[in-house]
Amino acid sequence: MGEITTSTLPQWTYTHVRDRRAQTLLARLRKGHTYLTQRYLLTRDPQPYCDDCLVPLTVWHLLVECPSLIELRHRYFYRSRGRDSGVYYLSKVLGPASLAPGHDVFSFLGEAGLLPNL
Repeated sequence: MGEITTSTLPQWTYTHVRDRRAQTLLARLRKGHTYLTQRYLLTRDPQPYCDDCLVPLTVWHLLVECPSLIELRHRYFYRSRGRDSGVYYLSKVLGPASLAPGHDVFSFLGEAGLLPNL
């Protein structure tokens, strides 16, 4: 998760987001601490794993690398890929452009069925 730093995103603004819940969720996603991925620390349950990949469930995995979400990722995060590769960058996915029309992280999470669990 060390990709997002203050040098990468010098100032996180929420001017596009008026809903307090959405602001909170965006901040949690940027930190990598969501209820879905970190709940096991509070409840002492086993760590959650991705059903398709069998790797620990993290924000990085959900937004950048899970192969089962690749179609949605291409649809919503096409601006967040590297120029010469198909690699997605978390700093771009959750950066200032994450709320631009056609590149909405909340729509991606909603369509993936993850939004209610975060």
